[in-house]
Amino acid sequence: MSLEPVSLILLTIAAFLAGGLNALAGGGSFLTLPALVFTGVPPVAANATGTAALLPGYLASAWACRDLIRAPAGLTLMGVILLGGVG
Repeated sequence: MSLEPVSLILLTIAAFLAGGLNALAGGGSFLTLPALVFTGVPPVAANATGTAALLPGYLASAWACRDLIRAPAGLTLMGVILLGGVG
């Protein structure tokens, strides 16, 4: 599939913005899905492609923030899960 230069620029900008958005708060798919559909990718394929493309960013963000997402001292993982389920 050959894309026009305008489509490549649009997809590149959407990808960078989506990566930054995912690193901060999530929701990058709100940018990648419409950009992919706009450039002619079928919706189901666009959803799968956007998710696969953003996966490395999810993993990198989780790794970078691993100190912030640890359970507080004295709480087991099950305790954190129960507190989250109740809250």
